[in-house]
Amino acid sequence: MMVLVKFLLGFLIVILHLNFSGKTQLNQMSPVDFIGNFVLGGIIGGVIYNQDIPLHQYVIVLLIGVCLISLFNWICKHVWFFRSFAIGEAIPIIMDGEFVMKNILHKKNKIDILNIASILHSQGITSFQEVSFAQVEPSGSLTAITEKGKYPSLILFKNGEFRVPDLKKIDKDVDWLKQQLHQHNLAEDEVYLIEYWEGKLNYVLQTGEMKKS
Repeated sequence: MMVLVKFLLGFLIVILHLNFSGKTQLNQMSPVDFIGNFVLGGIIGGVIYNQDIPLHQYVIVLLIGVCLISLFNWICKHVWFFRSFAIGEAIPIIMDGEFVMKNILHKKNKIDILNIASILHSQGITSFQEVSFAQVEPSGSLTAITEKGKYPSLILFKNGEFRVPDLKKIDKDVDWLKQQLHQHNLAEDEVYLIEYWEGKLNYVLQTGEMKKS
């Protein structure tokens, strides 16, 4: 009977954790979530048959595990270094119709060009010759654009956080973006998101209103 109680409690805690974190689908989960869920599963599987561990200790350990997963996710969300390490960054593999060989051949990136070709075919793109720009996203999905001169937008600012890596991609810095905010009479706490696309900035305010530069 105690085994069933421990199993149901563990199942309930994990389900509540997934619901509160808003990550109920596999494609919403980060590497931290996957590893954390394996750890929680190991705790549940290793404890439910152990009669020497009381119920309250079992629940406390599970709650500590859930809190640590939430903490690591918060750190990855707000600290660029940890986000880059745990989740990764987008990897451009084609720019202006030319392969970016340094990214493709870099062992750390583990780019499988045959798999890339297969994904392109599944998107209705029959040849690399049609592709103007392509990049592998942190989730492993592929973004491909066939229209020349078109590139995906960059998020330069999100909810009080300046995204330095994306600013560097357009050869700009934080001071430049602060100057743009000042020119448009906008305070940082008024802005939720700043998007850069085709040389222009799009400001998404905390109210939901959008202002284009």
